[in-house]
Amino acid sequence: MLIGSCYGQFCATSVWWQLGGWVLRWWSSVNRWGPGGHIPLRRGLVSRARGSSTGGGRGRWEKVAWAGELIRGCRSVRGVARGRFRDHSDDRWTRRRGAGDLPLRLRIAPWCMPGIDMDGLDHLVELQRRDGRHRAVGGVKFFIDGTVEGGTAWLEHPDCHGQGTAAFWPDTAEFGRAVGHLDRAGVQTATHAIGDAGVRHVLDTVEALGTAWMRHRVEHIETVPDGQLGRFAALGVAASMQPSHTAYTRADHGDEWSRRLGPERAERAWRCRDLREAGATLALGSDWPIAHYDPRQVIGAARLRRLPGETGAAPVQPGQALTGLMALEGYTSHAARAAGEEAVAGRIAPGCRADLTAFGLDPVLAPADEFAEAEVRLTMVGGRVVHRGGE
Repeated sequence: MLIGSCYGQFCATSVWWQLGGWVLRWWSSVNRWGPGGHIPLRRGLVSRARGSSTGGGRGRWEKVAWAGELIRGCRSVRGVARGRFRDHSDDRWTRRRGAGDLPLRLRIAPWCMPGIDMDGLDHLVELQRRDGRHRAVGGVKFFIDGTVEGGTAWLEHPDCHGQGTAAFWPDTAEFGRAVGHLDRAGVQTATHAIGDAGVRHVLDTVEALGTAWMRHRVEHIETVPDGQLGRFAALGVAASMQPSHTAYTRADHGDEWSRRLGPERAERAWRCRDLREAGATLALGSDWPIAHYDPRQVIGAARLRRLPGETGAAPVQPGQALTGLMALEGYTSHAARAAGEEAVAGRIAPGCRADLTAFGLDPVLAPADEFAEAEVRLTMVGGRVVHRGGE
């Protein structure tokens, strides 16, 4: 089965600009991930690029860095940049951009944090010009809240510990001004919003823009009431969700996430199907390294509402399961639309990029547990074969 533009959405703990390429690094022990919550990270998922700031063979991408992505059929990854960009001169960037293509497409959105001033916002706009054949800065990432388990998700009503009543931005009007500034500059935003109040506020912010110039995006949307579902399509806001996260909860609500929220809000967990049926653009991803980046696993979890292969686990909110076609679209046409790339990606059609993956099974018709183990026979990026099954 051949599909086009299989996107992988993930989060990277820290990104540095080096020699015109992207170098992803993180700490192998424990890293504070966003506002609220400590997540243990595993060593070795991405290797560090070695070398100095001079040319030659040093500082090039090690093929092993992306081998896992390629053999799983992922051709385009989108992440967020925490920390800093090393600003190299235009001359160095121009010289480096012709030094060779990455084995997949990489698009990074730098963070925008509370307290940013106009110079900082203008710098984020300027960074959008950084691009290359297979790499680019694209959009800006915000946080409006934290995590349910950490008590920092922004909720309409407190959790069982009395927590979750505040936004990550102390001045939410400042958040709105920052989003508006970026929108007028033609920059897409993606906002981490897990709690129901956080999701509502992001939608309110986009609605206050009037006619938005860009298609903005909400990340995660772990719990959301009925009244907010239709607003995504009405406002042109894309939903970006991670079905694999349902594995951190239990169908009987005996987990920490469900206990904190209570039965009513826990019943609104990851409403992928309801958002699709309400007309929303629904992009799927992994949130790696929080969950595994394999698109086959995420597609399987979207269809099963449990992790593929764990047949003994009860599905979490099975009524929110996507069809095979919906799940595939979440990694192709809907992901491209969420990124504003629907004219050139997400489909196999004349004029679109030749980013293709050939699977040994049909992702739409094959049982989800079986597809999660399907062979990736071919991965192509920009018309170049970067992985072939058996190699």
